[in-house]
Amino acid sequence: MLEEKVNRDTMNYVLKSLWFAKMEVNFIVLKESVILVKFGNTKNRKRKLNLSPCLFNQCLFAMLPYVKDQDTGACAFNLTPCWLRIFNIPLEYMERQVAMDVAKVIGEFVAIDSCNKDEGWTEYIRLRVIDISKPLRRVVHLVSTDGAEIVCATKYERLLTFCYIYGLISHSTQKCDRKKEQSKSNNTSLKYGNWLRAQIGVPNQNCVY
Repeated sequence: MLEEKVNRDTMNYVLKSLWFAKMEVNFIVLKESVILVKFGNTKNRKRKLNLSPCLFNQCLFAMLPYVKDQDTGACAFNLTPCWLRIFNIPLEYMERQVAMDVAKVIGEFVAIDSCNKDEGWTEYIRLRVIDISKPLRRVVHLVSTDGAEIVCATKYERLLTFCYIYGLISHSTQKCDRKKEQSKSNNTSLKYGNWLRAQIGVPNQNCVY
């Protein structure tokens, strides 16, 4: 999912090293941007698919399970699971159905963090959604039963290199065509920024009442 070409040999070597595969992993180029990854056993294959997104040089190495007789052109590589945290949700809306409704608006729902399954109080709801072809969500708008609008901030875990102008993962700010236009107009304000990255390692559930 990178507009520029990368050194395949280097990429293959780095990914093999990061994956710690117990058995051989082979990379077979099918066409310019599509590579078939063959694992030595199904356990390693399943583990890597569950750990998506996979990164190389801070860019997305999108992975999909192989489907027999499927044309590679029909593969939707934009559908990559990504953990998203939603903050500032009122306690009365900290429930599974609300989380599922929000996930469906952002992308395609995959999973909810197990820490939220008992509907105890947490700092944020953690969802795994997909479709990275859309701009990143900066906030989520909820409407309460009395019609009041609630603005909830969002943060992404292991967020890839993305454009601070368009909010898209497919390219960086430095290589965005619109950056030149902004420089000419002296407009330095950006809608997106590094604040969309979630801090990894912080406990999800600080306290329970």
